Amino acid sequence: MKLKLACASAVLTFLCYDLAWGGALKNSFTKNKTEVESQNKETEKSEETAQTNEASSKPAEQVAEQAQTKEVAKKKEIKGNPVIFRIGNKEIRRDEILADIKTLPVQLVQQTPADKLFDIMKRQKLMTYLVIEQAKKAGMDREKEYIQQIDKLKERVLFETYLIKELEPKASNETTLKSKYQQYLVEFKSGKEIKISTIALNTEKEAKDVINALSKGAPFDKLQKDKGLSALSENSDRYVSVSRMPEDLKSKFKEVAKNAVTKEPIKIADAYHVLKITDMRDSKPGTFEEIKPILSQLILRDEMEKLIKKLENQYKVQKFNEDGTPEVAPSTTTSA
Repeated sequence: MKLKLACASAVLTFLCYDLAWGGALKNSFTKNKTEVESQNKETEKSEETAQTNEASSKPAEQVAEQAQTKEVAKKKEIKGNPVIFRIGNKEIRRDEILADIKTLPVQLVQQTPADKLFDIMKRQKLMTYLVIEQAKKAGMDREKEYIQQIDKLKERVLFETYLIKELEPKASNETTLKSKYQQYLVEFKSGKEIKISTIALNTEKEAKDVINALSKGAPFDKLQKDKGLSALSENSDRYVSVSRMPEDLKSKFKEVAKNAVTKEPIKIADAYHVLKITDMRDSKPGTFEEIKPILSQLILRDEMEKLIKKLENQYKVQKFNEDGTPEVAPSTTTSA
């Protein structure tokens, strides 16, 4: 399990905003799972109907032969661990390619057909092996710079391995998580939270045209369907806190209120987005299960700080400023 040391590690999503905004707005740009499953079922039904119609127009022997061929193909499985490449005495087998696939982001794996993904990683494996062998032949594995990089990599792996072993159990402990949740409930402050929908366009001009159309009363949902990029134009099903809304995003609206639309396009990657606040309500605490991942990150951060402070004392660390003068610890005394 990959270790994340603080809440900030989960921030790099929509516009590099904070964790709450990142999670909610990322979901608004991700295809709704229920919708996708529904579409898949409709596609399967259409295919079955087409196959039935096609079968009825063919001779019985041909239909039976095709059905048998399809059944054999379905039952065909790859047995053992076949060789994918043989380069001299070196063999690269199927399980090595599969192991590489497991390191890829889950979303990428889900969106790419299995056979195509295997071919891509197969090619990548061959390229990597050949380039590494050529680098060794050139003696680069004995160069000082390479050895230094390897040492740094070893240190990083050792660093993460230790932290995973020492801190991860605490961050996943159910009792600790529930205690942190109770603290969250005590510290929770009420306010307003909103839902946001987006229309993504290819160009800034298209986005400005959409904003202009909305100002004249055009339905947001219709423009979203007719003008937007289907993969990015989505309706969020999550509420996000207005108090966590960055000032630069607030400035994109004339006011933060229900049905408010951004007064100018927001560029994200290669698309221009028009945002609309579809609903606003009083905020309420998240359930334990909803914020459990965030609680885990907070515990990791707290435990990391405790560990470093403990180790600083254990190893008698002396701290200095950039100019070499001793670093003065901040005063902990308070005036009466």
